Amino acid sequence: MTSAREVVVEIDDHPLVWAGPTSGDYLSRWMASASQRSLVDLIEVSADGCQQQYRVARGSSFSDGSPVRARDHARAIRRALAVPALQRFLLDARGVHADADHLTIDLRRPAPHLPALLRSVDLAPISACGELSTGPYLPAELVADDEYMLSPAHASAPPVRVVVRRDPHEAPERYDRGDVDVTCATAFPLYRIPDYAERADFRTNDVAIQFCLEFVPGSSFAADPEARRRVLGALRYPDVVAACGHGVTSAAPPFHRELRPATIGRRISVRLGYWHYYPNRQVADEIADQLHRNLGYDVIVRRLDFVSGSAETCDLLLALRGPHFDAPLASIDLLDPTRADPQLGPLIERLSEDPDDLDAKRALETARRQRCPVIPLLDLQGHWLQRPGLTGNPWPPMHAIDFGRLVWSQGGSN
Repeated sequence: MTSAREVVVEIDDHPLVWAGPTSGDYLSRWMASASQRSLVDLIEVSADGCQQQYRVARGSSFSDGSPVRARDHARAIRRALAVPALQRFLLDARGVHADADHLTIDLRRPAPHLPALLRSVDLAPISACGELSTGPYLPAELVADDEYMLSPAHASAPPVRVVVRRDPHEAPERYDRGDVDVTCATAFPLYRIPDYAERADFRTNDVAIQFCLEFVPGSSFAADPEARRRVLGALRYPDVVAACGHGVTSAAPPFHRELRPATIGRRISVRLGYWHYYPNRQVADEIADQLHRNLGYDVIVRRLDFVSGSAETCDLLLALRGPHFDAPLASIDLLDPTRADPQLGPLIERLSEDPDDLDAKRALETARRQRCPVIPLLDLQGHWLQRPGLTGNPWPPMHAIDFGRLVWSQGGSN
């Protein structure tokens, strides 16, 4: 007989508020979409390149078994246009239409990168009824200011109460007191890992999330073609890792080379923005110190509001990102204006005509690594505490979208 005891899960912010159903962040994926990835295939491009037609792959379905239709993709793309993290990849889209199993995208200008992007990024489609698909659970219900309730869609799953707690440093104590059954995987105090690492209820999993340093488009600092090379050479990755203490590893690109400290940048004022999630401030302070020490930059560290899109007020942005899109044709579009680049333009043209051109893929991937205005800093792992009597993985890796059902064992459900 299955116990109805609820599972209390702790997170560090409201995922349905700041991320939405199309976010790549795995916290919101767990709450907002457990649908299987559904694919679209490009079937026709208009003569002027400003309209693309796709066919939805047959057999795609939501986690409840209902089929995914073209209108679900259209709805997901429209919602993605309202999510700050995805807007810049879809700005070429002027309109999205669905008819039977066909999806038509009207464009402001030719966008040869778009088919690869739609194949490689998961725009988690929402269910046909317009609500969020959550696999074993019904749509989340906000029951208090910082509390959600997930009611099971199947009798074998326990109800889940999701509570928002913005103080990660007290998470272990809240767990030990019995306030929660599962702590947030990305908000565990890293300096406490040695205290809990040997415990049977301490879990670790790859979450495929990176700390990245981004050059904000539009700033005069980011427009300097040498700025990225100087900033990358000024970074001392071992010191960035040490600033976190535990639970992270260096994500230094293979072409990273430390440059000798110089005062070339003295008198240059650089605005470094961060979002107030742990441990962003520690990393931001370390980056600011390195840029001042090794380049002479006067770095102003500024806390940003994630929802408002205030990153535009900065030159550099410390952000948590998922890995680059699988397709280099998609990720290279971070560079603007790549289409006018005398070297990259022909590569993009070749790949748009022949997606299997391996030489063009390799050349474009090399260019992306060396010139993309996103510098990887650290790879994060998820760390959390989970009751021994609770089976199932509440914090799966980024690529896992078939979420295991949480179940209390007989001994752990009392």
